[in-house]
Amino acid sequence: MDLCASEPDLATACAALDAADHAVWTHGQARRSWGVAWSGLGLEPPRRRSPDQIRRAAEARLAAQQAWAASPEGRLKRALSDLQAAARALDQQAEALREAASRGHADACAAAPRRLARLSNEARMALKALREARSLLV
Repeated sequence: MDLCASEPDLATACAALDAADHAVWTHGQARRSWGVAWSGLGLEPPRRRSPDQIRRAAEARLAAQQAWAASPEGRLKRALSDLQAAARALDQQAEALREAASRGHADACAAAPRRLARLSNEARMALKALREARSLLV
């Protein structure tokens, strides 16, 4: 199948739709011999979409996703997701620093500059995500 997609997201969406179409078609082909089917009364066999149909469907799906992401709900959910990711990363860095401290003061002092820099970065990301979420909720 020649997708000739200009964007990686479009190529990925086209490939996913093509794979889904193929799975439906394969399942339909496997079911064709199940049970008794009288002539003309069987289900229409599933048909695969052409590359152009798949590309148009993928473009429509991507446009819908982009429209949702730009909507107030999409922006809020993205901000909250970013906040959660930053909080998890912040927790991981704090845990690593705590583990170093548990091994001894020398280990904590050796790991501190690197860990504190990461911790500060994660705290900045969390604060940025918190401000974004707050601005969308107010």
